[in-house]
Amino acid sequence: MLDTQKVLILNFSYEPLQFCTAKRGIVMVLSGRAEKIESNGYIVRSPSQNFALPTVIRVLKMVRRNTGKGLAFSKKNIMRRDNYTCQYCGVRENMLTVDHIVPKSRGGGTNWTNVVVASKPCNLKKGNKTAVEAGMPLQKKPFRPSFHYHAFVIPSASEEHLESWYKYLPPSLKMRSSLN
Repeated sequence: MLDTQKVLILNFSYEPLQFCTAKRGIVMVLSGRAEKIESNGYIVRSPSQNFALPTVIRVLKMVRRNTGKGLAFSKKNIMRRDNYTCQYCGVRENMLTVDHIVPKSRGGGTNWTNVVVASKPCNLKKGNKTAVEAGMPLQKKPFRPSFHYHAFVIPSASEEHLESWYKYLPPSLKMRSSLN
């Protein structure tokens, strides 16, 4: 249970940083690196102590975020940018990968504007062709996210967890999670 339950980690300034497992959240609180802000009533028992399972914790030292360079280019951030949706057929499924619009073998770069999320069937269908040659138009044009782009997705959770998290999340994230 501790590896499946999620905890929202807030910066010292109450800005949302990321989600972690409940196990990691408890370790952070017990080691003095964070404080429990909210709990949902679940109790975790050890042989010597009982702990209220946190839903929101706050780190006790300010975490400086490097906002000058923007978001790092990675498969994970490409998936987040494209909302875990194939940019060719619009399918949202577990079998997603990334695809170069102009294949690397044909001079396409590995960058924000040439890489999109694709389902495996679409990626195989497109093959070594450009999107235009394959007759597979993109759902939206790929872009480099600004540093304001939130680098996390709200995980699925119980209503009690979601209610406690929404108090600390920006409205734009709340809207996106309700559409999923």
